[in-house]
Amino acid sequence: MEIVCLDMEGTLTEEIWQQVAEDTGIEDFAKTTRDIPSYSELMNERIQILKKEGITLKDIQLSSSKVNLLQGAKDFLDEIRKTFQVVILSDTFHEIASPLMEKLSFPLLLCHTLKVKEGMIDSYQLRQEKAKQEAIRAFQNLGYRCFAAGDSFNDIQMFEVCEKGFFINAPKKVTSQHPEIEVVNGYTELKNKLLENSIYQNE
Repeated sequence: MEIVCLDMEGTLTEEIWQQVAEDTGIEDFAKTTRDIPSYSELMNERIQILKKEGITLKDIQLSSSKVNLLQGAKDFLDEIRKTFQVVILSDTFHEIASPLMEKLSFPLLLCHTLKVKEGMIDSYQLRQEKAKQEAIRAFQNLGYRCFAAGDSFNDIQMFEVCEKGFFINAPKKVTSQHPEIEVVNGYTELKNKLLENSIYQNE
């Protein structure tokens, strides 16, 4: 059996924190791991701003509910589920990702957890420092072959251990630093590449 491990924001959906930036008018919220490769550093900066500006978890959840799927993402997921198991490996948080999971018909999501005090995001709990990579290693230890696709620096950890990884929707400043990772242009090409690399589809 083979599992397709997909990043969420930028790969299947718009960016939650960019929507937060639009709703609050605070441009620093628009930064992603495309800009700051260290996810811990990025989140620490976001939480400092949340506390300073008095922005609540409900505010972030409201922004998250406005975030759209990327065009073709839902159809792509529905199509590859016919052949592969699918899991979303994301550096988002369960508390703010629920509206997007509903739009994607509730795939398995493995991500992190927020710590909330009196309605405010106080801190966060990472599953592991390289949670995406560790999830793939765990699947492989169970005998699964894993493919991966993502758009940012924090997806490199998946590509380092999966059977085959792909950049999709990634900016040149990311892909140019990792020329060893194949770049696909759109979901149709990604689906075809997954099928090409499947040992079960090519027996």
